[in-house]
Amino acid sequence: VKLLKNRQALQARTLAWRQEQVLRLELLACPSCHAELKQVDDQLACTQCQTVYPIVAGLPYFIEQQELTGLNRRFSHLYDWFSWGYRAFSKAAFVYIGMSEEEARREVTDRLDPQGGPVLEVSIGPGVNLPYLVDRPDISTIAGLDISPGQLHRCQEFAASQDWAVQLHLGTAEALPYPDNTFAGVFHIGGINFFNDKQKAISEMIRVAQPGARILICDENEKGAQAYERVLPGFKHSFKGQRQAIVPPIDLVPPTMQEIKLYDIWKGWLYCIEFRKFNLDQSSEDLPAPTIALQTG
Repeated sequence: VKLLKNRQALQARTLAWRQEQVLRLELLACPSCHAELKQVDDQLACTQCQTVYPIVAGLPYFIEQQELTGLNRRFSHLYDWFSWGYRAFSKAAFVYIGMSEEEARREVTDRLDPQGGPVLEVSIGPGVNLPYLVDRPDISTIAGLDISPGQLHRCQEFAASQDWAVQLHLGTAEALPYPDNTFAGVFHIGGINFFNDKQKAISEMIRVAQPGARILICDENEKGAQAYERVLPGFKHSFKGQRQAIVPPIDLVPPTMQEIKLYDIWKGWLYCIEFRKFNLDQSSEDLPAPTIALQTG
């Protein structure tokens, strides 16, 4: 009975939170043509291609799950199911690798350098990184995108329970619903290994980042993926025995990016690709040659 009452109270808080949130249209764009969007009741309409995107339970839907294909389709449904236990699994995983959750998450989030601008998390999940972003004075707005409605609903509940403001959107990393040069920091932890199109996802993160913004792309290395296969039956089953070995996609980062680095995080269970977007204010003569620092262990 107590659990039921707590659940009902959380649902009520989440509903009130949704009603209080103001949709920041200046942060959004049509994922197809990148034109401006206008809101008409519970829909967003593209001012150029006329595509209409519904707003469902406070979430702009820039995809329809049934239209997804390949690994995107599989993992959208897998993470819907996994969303209920994701937070508990995450805490247990950090105990296993010998780190506190705060230490691990700050290892990534502290690398962001937004300098007072908005930050985007691609694959925000249930919002496990929000505690390390919301109180930072150098972040003006937090936006989060995920391919799983279930994960975003858990994120809404978490944000509502803490009364945090965050802009949440359902979409794919390969077609981000944001204008060019919008975010002063972009990061992604977990997922790109199994995106349909890694190249497109990286290109999209670069497109929506402001010139000079730092971009962080992290995911499990092969050791981490094998651990997932041992403890998450649904994860291994998703590949039907045909999963390819994990290789960090650093070769997909354009050489025009600056300060390109590849290093291990979370005690060697994940890799992190870090770079800054080419600063358009600099002339080509002033730019140093791209650098790649390979760090392991």
